[in-house]
Amino acid sequence: MHTKNFNPVFNSYLIYIGVALASAGVALYTPLIVSETGKNFSGTWAAAILFGLNLGRVLGSYLGGRYPRLANHPLAVSGNILLEGIALYCMAYLQQAWALALFALLAGLGSGLSFPGLKNYLLKLKDLDQGSLFSRLAFAIRMGLVSGYLVAAWAPIHSLKLVFLFVLLSFIAYAIFMLYAMRDISRHEALQLSRASASKAKELSSSNEPLHLASDNLPASKLPLMFHLSNAVFWCFAIQPMIGFSLHIPKFTPEIPVSTPFWLAALVIIFFQIPVSKRAVRTRDHFRFLRIGYGCLFLSFALMVVAGQSAAAVIASAILLSFGQVFYGPSFDVVIARFSANSSEQTGKLMSQQMLYQSMGTMFGSLIGGVLFDLAQRLHLPSLNWLLLALGSLWMMVLSKHKIPDLYRSAKLSSAKLSTASASSNL
Repeated sequence: MHTKNFNPVFNSYLIYIGVALASAGVALYTPLIVSETGKNFSGTWAAAILFGLNLGRVLGSYLGGRYPRLANHPLAVSGNILLEGIALYCMAYLQQAWALALFALLAGLGSGLSFPGLKNYLLKLKDLDQGSLFSRLAFAIRMGLVSGYLVAAWAPIHSLKLVFLFVLLSFIAYAIFMLYAMRDISRHEALQLSRASASKAKELSSSNEPLHLASDNLPASKLPLMFHLSNAVFWCFAIQPMIGFSLHIPKFTPEIPVSTPFWLAALVIIFFQIPVSKRAVRTRDHFRFLRIGYGCLFLSFALMVVAGQSAAAVIASAILLSFGQVFYGPSFDVVIARFSANSSEQTGKLMSQQMLYQSMGTMFGSLIGGVLFDLAQRLHLPSLNWLLLALGSLWMMVLSKHKIPDLYRSAKLSSAKLSTASASSNL
């Protein structure tokens, strides 16, 4: 409901603009700091920065799931955003590779704690469609990344302090926008709950019945582990452009720039994310879109197996990987949100769990991509890494047809039965 002082659309766009600014900052510093670290130290230390960043996100997501107030309170969310920005800014003044990795870990910790809270507050905008919320969030992230990559292409390497100052300012703006939106959303939510409680109390007092809410005694019904692991595996495979293509292109298709997969991924998601998400909402069959996401990964890796030394095949493979994310990402968010609506689990906690497994997938995926590439070169089988990834994607696509959806629906049905039983006991 739109009230005179509350506009859900305005608050959602405040969040989107903040996310876009932060994403631009991340895209601006990442290629520069990784390149400089690789040049001054080694490729291993450069990879350690990305590993530390994702490890921090895993730890942050875990802590957010265990201690929801760390991830959901408005001041905590803004504080975690500032933690990420300050940690990144300090990297401009560090001279040791281990220190860079350590502060990347701190930045990841802030990211892992703040992002689930962001999704939680988006879901409190009840008047707005969930699919559109998440597709626009993905759109904002990609727009920020494209802007950051464009600026990074022109940023002078010797001006890292200026680059990281811009990164810090972008995160400060992000924290301010989020704090304003979260406080407005919280005030509106408290007002709505107060009105609903008063109405319920008045209704029950007329019949002299005590006020009991079904959710007070609602037992927990959790999503199965395999469901969460399927999310981790997807992002483990989807991170391959960052590692696999970055190693593959200089060796086998040097005629195209290494940055090509990054540009293509961002542009494909920008142009197709919202239309595909709207289609998913209309059909309401999000599991079909999750399966299509895995199918796109399979086709991408299979193309690299048969024609990996062709520049056109590499470009087509990158586009297919991007479409995998277009179909999979927002649909998985909506599936989680719909389970939360029928469960005693807090939405923020579920979003933290999702972020935990997604970060674990990207963390291990970056390492696996490098290991598989080295293994393929050592065995003189250039397509071995892509073959293994293709087989893994095919297996996950098969599991996503019946096994994983059935596990999800069973957990959701169990939660609904527990809710009904708890409501009946309070009558």
